[in-house]
Amino acid sequence: MWLAKHPHFRERPASIEEFLGENYLNIERKVRAGIKKALEEIFGEGVPDGVRISQVETAMITGAIGIGKTTFASIALPYMVHWVLCLNDPQDYYDLLPGSRIAFMQMSTSETHAREVIFGDIKARIAGSPWFKSWTPDPKYTKSLRFEKDIWILPGDSAETTFEGYNILGGILDEGDSHKTTKEKDYAEQGYNTIQSRIASRFVDNSNPDREGHKGLLILIGQMKKATGFMARKYNELLEDPHAHVTRMTIWESFGWERYTNGDGTRRSFWYDIDRKQILPEWFGPEVASKDKIIEVPRAFLSEFKNQPEKALRDLAGIPPNAEDPFISQVYKIQDAETRWIASYGERLPVNDNCSQPTIAEWVGTAAFTDARKRVAHIDIGYSSAGDAAGIAIGHVRELVDSGEGDWRPYIVYDLLIRFKAPPGAEVMLSDLRRVIYEMKARGMRIDKVTMDGFESTDTRQQFIKRKLRYGYVSMDKSKLPYEDLREAIYEDRIEWPPYLTYLSPGSAERVPILRNELMGLSDTGMKIDHPRDGSKDLADAVAGVCTTLMADSVYRKGLSSARKDSEGSPRTTKSLEELLSAFDRNEGGPLGMPGMPGGASAPNTFGIAVPDRLRPR
Repeated sequence: MWLAKHPHFRERPASIEEFLGENYLNIERKVRAGIKKALEEIFGEGVPDGVRISQVETAMITGAIGIGKTTFASIALPYMVHWVLCLNDPQDYYDLLPGSRIAFMQMSTSETHAREVIFGDIKARIAGSPWFKSWTPDPKYTKSLRFEKDIWILPGDSAETTFEGYNILGGILDEGDSHKTTKEKDYAEQGYNTIQSRIASRFVDNSNPDREGHKGLLILIGQMKKATGFMARKYNELLEDPHAHVTRMTIWESFGWERYTNGDGTRRSFWYDIDRKQILPEWFGPEVASKDKIIEVPRAFLSEFKNQPEKALRDLAGIPPNAEDPFISQVYKIQDAETRWIASYGERLPVNDNCSQPTIAEWVGTAAFTDARKRVAHIDIGYSSAGDAAGIAIGHVRELVDSGEGDWRPYIVYDLLIRFKAPPGAEVMLSDLRRVIYEMKARGMRIDKVTMDGFESTDTRQQFIKRKLRYGYVSMDKSKLPYEDLREAIYEDRIEWPPYLTYLSPGSAERVPILRNELMGLSDTGMKIDHPRDGSKDLADAVAGVCTTLMADSVYRKGLSSARKDSEGSPRTTKSLEELLSAFDRNEGGPLGMPGMPGGASAPNTFGIAVPDRLRPR
């Protein structure tokens, strides 16, 4: 019946379940539950539809170390070959000339690695298969598998010459985050694009007139080693593609939860907060589970998550760090710093989202930003052929807080964050950066000093000095101290900055929380704190520059009050009279939340609350 409906076939291809069974690969009992599920989601559960080699055009298998990615590849490629060999005339079916080679490519970091790892397993699967006994590859060729009907399986690397002359119907790109990268080229990206274009150009799917698709399948396998790498980029891209399938698997999902389940059906597990890297109380249940924030983990892995959380998340849960060696591991505290600023100043964005000509909101410069505290600004410029970028941060010390170790540390508040990004080949104008400083001074912000990372311009230095601004030099590349000061402030919860959403570059389609992304992507290279390839840290550099200056120079602490903790552990600030009066003018009411203070005449604030002139500092 099936063959009658599909005259192009001489034999009905097996379903994936059948293909794992005794008549084909004969390995069903040894294939893990998670791998079997992933295969069925890509190739279909039941009898093939006889139209396409798979349910999707692109697939990704990623996650923890040891989930069985190599096993998956050693099943997927033979299955695709099996499907095509079941055709009467594969070249005719795919509208190719007679004798045209149809290739299935397995691409790894090098041709040697490709042959020794997955290709070796593929040969073993085929050699041990009852079905392939009738389709023995030509023994003359040891570096490839060549079947009848000009069907080939080839190992290769990401060099463009690897793919020349082949009609690639299916491919596997292995270890996507381990391929060579340079400033000019990401070899994994190049290999992916080359295979994808060869499939799309030679195996066009004309069955759907509404879109240009293809009949092949490209599979990416490998661990996401960092959140900014090739695999992570493709993961996010394929999640939005309706013609792709993505599987991110933990080691326990690979084995199946049955291994970690009691006889009564309850799981031997605990709940884990990914951001805070904390084991949660036992009363947490399935209703809070989220692969993005909170995950359920078998108790068999409790010690790994306690003792080496970063490694456990990456190697066991398949959740990559934002950098290979993240400089700031407690990433949730980055968000906490922004949340504290919003609690103080509200949810309004101080700067709009235009990345080439950002503008500062009019309310930045009200009483909250024009008190007597001295401010420090840092300007950082990054030069690039893709367009220069520059970050500016302005901040001050609000108060001193008890560190709990007998000393008082500065609590740092950023008044302004702003980033300029020029189009490709264009420069950021120094005059635009100076104008930000001048504008904030004109609005009443008491900027005392401007620092830069390098001798950017004699004219800029002279202009600042002319306007009675102290000028300084703070390097982010020659010393790790600025970033170490910043991390310490973040970890000790004594820093806050405004929310900032902007576009990465002119023409970008999506706004991003730029400072958060830059801080999460930082890594310690040993010599300096650096950003990932294709990443940036212009604004993060500016924030670090301000932080280290405020931490080092005692002039920014003079006359400040101190904050202690109350009986419940929350900060309790002792404010000066000047600060209380400033709070009235900001519509915050009296020091104890009272509606106002008694007294004589003075200028009212917007609530009509009068502050006596005799109480104002002269």
